[in-house]
Amino acid sequence: MSGILVILALALGDPDSEALDKFKADYKNKDIAARAAAVEELGKTQSPKICARLGALLAADGPEVRVAAAKGLGLQIDDKKHAIPFLGNGATANAKDLAVLTAIVTALGMLRDEAGASEVNKHVNALDTDFAKAAIEAAGEIRSATSFDPLIKALKECEDTLKPRDKNNPGGGFGGGLGRLGGGNNTGMTFKEMRDRATALKTEIVKVLRDMAKVSCEDAKDWEDWWKEHKATWKAEKS
Repeated sequence: MSGILVILALALGDPDSEALDKFKADYKNKDIAARAAAVEELGKTQSPKICARLGALLAADGPEVRVAAAKGLGLQIDDKKHAIPFLGNGATANAKDLAVLTAIVTALGMLRDEAGASEVNKHVNALDTDFAKAAIEAAGEIRSATSFDPLIKALKECEDTLKPRDKNNPGGGFGGGLGRLGGGNNTGMTFKEMRDRATALKTEIVKVLRDMAKVSCEDAKDWEDWWKEHKATWKAEKS
């Protein structure tokens, strides 16, 4: 029997080696778009060797290549135990690159593993709307109990930002919205931009909370009360 398995393995070839050999050749291209395409193609094959190569690429080459590497790691379902730490390290290495960070949190969501929740939770209240939405959506994919508190906190700040402005203090912000920055408008955003962000994120947060909890609450305060009551017993539904 073992002889037959060896023959079959030789006949089928080693998908890891084949994918890596093709990648090595394609990655020599001077065009960064072509290199990014080579990385994306490499990510379609699952293996520890490829997972490690993708992890290394998160700290090498240009943003397009790093984004492709993050996407590839999101496909490494069979090697989550390595893919998730690689993505976490990649988030640190790319802390100032929103495009790469967005790809990283999206990949963590694709892997749907509790181990990725801590990194995702850091970003559900990010100032950049698209980045924050990606993190919120990823939290909804992972369905970790640890995501409720940061999501509810972000929801409360959105609600505070959307409160009517104090007519006696027109420059003072929205009732403490974006409080993690010390209150007021020190974000570099106009009040309209702050409100547009809050409106967009509030919709996404409520959607994720309802999907995770399988209940509907009126506002952040109600969500806080519900979570306090159910925190000890809540379990994510299997998807």
